Order: sequence, then C-alpha cells, then structure tokens
Amino acid sequence: MKRLIQILTPSDSSFSPMTFTRQPVVQRFWYGGLVAGLAGFALGFALWMWQHGVLAVSGDYFFYKLWHARMQIMGFLGSFLLGFALQSGPHVAGGKPPPSKSLLHLCHLLWVGLFFSGLPFAPLATLGDLVVSVVYGGAGYFLYRVTAEGNPKLRLPRGYPLAAGMTLMAIAPWLPLEDPGVALFVLWCGPVTMALVAAQQLIQNVMGGTLLQERAARRFVAALGVAWICSAWAAFIPGGSWRLAGAGWLVTLLLLLHGTGFIPAARGFGWAAINVTLSLGFFHGVAGALWLLLGEGSLDVVVHLLGAAFLTTLILGVTVRVTGFFSAGAVLSDRATAYLVGLWGVVAWSRSFSPVWPMNEGWTLWMSLAGATLLGVWGVRTGYRLFKIRELVPVSLGGKKE
Repeated sequence: MKRLIQILTPSDSSFSPMTFTRQPVVQRFWYGGLVAGLAGFALGFALWMWQHGVLAVSGDYFFYKLWHARMQIMGFLGSFLLGFALQSGPHVAGGKPPPSKSLLHLCHLLWVGLFFSGLPFAPLATLGDLVVSVVYGGAGYFLYRVTAEGNPKLRLPRGYPLAAGMTLMAIAPWLPLEDPGVALFVLWCGPVTMALVAAQQLIQNVMGGTLLQERAARRFVAALGVAWICSAWAAFIPGGSWRLAGAGWLVTLLLLLHGTGFIPAARGFGWAAINVTLSLGFFHGVAGALWLLLGEGSLDVVVHLLGAAFLTTLILGVTVRVTGFFSAGAVLSDRATAYLVGLWGVVAWSRSFSPVWPMNEGWTLWMSLAGATLLGVWGVRTGYRLFKIRELVPVSLGGKKE
C-alpha cells in the first residue's frame, strides 16, 4: 500500500529557503481568503443541495445566494488576487513595489470592511461596503503607480490590465451580485482579467513561453477592451448581447494562448501540476466563452464555469506552488496537486451544468462532499504552510523573534 501511494504521489525535491528582500504580504491576504473561501463554498454547496432537494430547509434563497456571491467574489477570489497582485504585481509589471506596511493596511481594512458590510444595521453595512471599495481602489492605484514607473514593455499586456481589473473590483460591493449577468460582468472584467495577467507571468517564467509584445500585445489589449465593453453592455444596458461578449472573450483568450506560445510550451512541459492547472483553467475559460457565444441560455452555467472551474482551479494550483516556495516546504506533492485540480474540475463542472443537465439528489450530495473534502485538504495544508512563512522572514523585515 505504501509503495502504491509513493507511485501515485512521489515526493518532490526539497525547497530552498527564500531570501526575503522585503516583508512578504501574500500570506496576510491568503489567510482571510482561505476562511472566506471555505465559508463561501460551504454556503454554495448548501444552496446547491437545497436547490436539488437534498436539504429540506426554508428561507430566502436569493438572500443567501447574494451572500454566497459576495463571499466568493470579494472575500475568496478578491483576497487571493490581492495577495498575488500586491506581492508579485510589481515584478509582473517590472516596477518597484510600494512599502509592505502600506499594503498591509489594505489587508486589515478589507476584513474590517467585509465584517461591517455583513451587519444588519444599514449605516454600518454601507460603511463596510465603502471600506471594501477603498481597499480595491487603493490596490488599483498602487498597481497603476507601479506600472507607470515600471518596464514600458510590460505596461500594455500586463500592468494596465492588472490595475484595471483590480480597480473594477471597487464597484462590486454596490452591485446586485445575485443577478447572474451582473456577477458575470464582475467576474470577467475583474478576477478573470487579473488571472490572465498572472497566467502570462507563469507561462513565460515557469513554462518557457514567450512575452506578449508589440503587435501581439496590442491585439490582446484591444480584444480585452472590446470584451469589457460588450460585457458591460450585456449586463447593464437593454439590448446588450452576451453572444458578442462571449465572442470578445473567446478572441481574447485565443490571442493570449497564441501570443504567449502556451500550447507548444505545455506540450513540452509534461504533466507537472502547474501545466495541468493552467491547461484546465484555460479549458474552463474557453468553455465559458463558447457557452455565451453559442447562446445556450443559462448565465448561471458561465458564472460557475468562471468562478468555480476557471478561477478556483488557478487558485488551487498556483497557491500550492507559491506557498511552497515562500514557506520552503511542499503544501502537497506536485503529483497530488495535479490530481487535486483534476478532481476539482469534475466537481466544478457538475455544479456549473446542474441548471441544464438533470442530476439526481445522490450525485449532488456526493459531488458536494467530494468538493468539501478536496477544498478541506487544500485549505488545511495551505494554511499550515502559510503560517510557516513568518519563521523564515528576518526580524529586520518583521519576522518572528526567537
């Protein structure tokens, strides 16, 4: 039995401790992201089972759906993207990072804002939403400054889209996110846009792909701008077409894949977890764009293809890699991570297509339990390794005193 486990999940080579040149901020944001994600997914699985008759409960379904969307978009996805953008964004855009202390203020404000926004007293809830907007707007401002002072070659394909996606998240607290069309607009133009920037960095630096530049960069950004406009039109203006938005996002994704040389890079990279993560992530994103383009109807399908399949897959695979390097120890073995994101895809697709594919109560229950188990293993292991980061940071940079 032990030999079988070793064959299925062989151990990886040990990690070398990082040399920190500034106080890391990534783990501060990801702590909260883990909590929000586990709570948000628990509520999401409960709503899914409620919808399919597995849970016999009563109440305002759409009220809980709104809070599921808020926790997932502003708490889970937002926290992980904030952590990545504020830790690695300056490197991605080729600029100088702002002081870590100023970035940590945003972390504290985010969780104060999210707490107050959930209170039943309207003035405090409004104050909380305002604070959350300030956090995302402030992060966008930092990223614009870094981009403007950074590498000119990286501004167009990376820096400005990253800053724009982060800034757009500032309006999320004021939108009816329980509306699938509105949620879809926020997901595409906020988290997905930022994820496409992060993917460029990984494809080039890890997988040996190419940098988007010159004509390829201009085409990518032009397609991204058109996709943004079409998504806003479809979400907020009568007569808008999600088919046009789907076409815009499909072209954007294909231009990115072609311009970075992802497919040849992936072919030569083997079955490493980061390759599986990015390949599955892009597959889910392209599927979502195609669903819109073909006009199949249910926007809820695309919301979950983006949120549960595309973005969560990227978060699972990328956080395992980043946390391992920052903490000098594996969260999960590379093979186990590849299995994790693959199995998660089954759960995510089951949830995504449940509005249009008949599913019995048993399948919904088992997929919910499987999803909770996968996320629980990932969350516990990631949280443990995040706590180890402080032990490696020098005291002069805010590390733990002996």
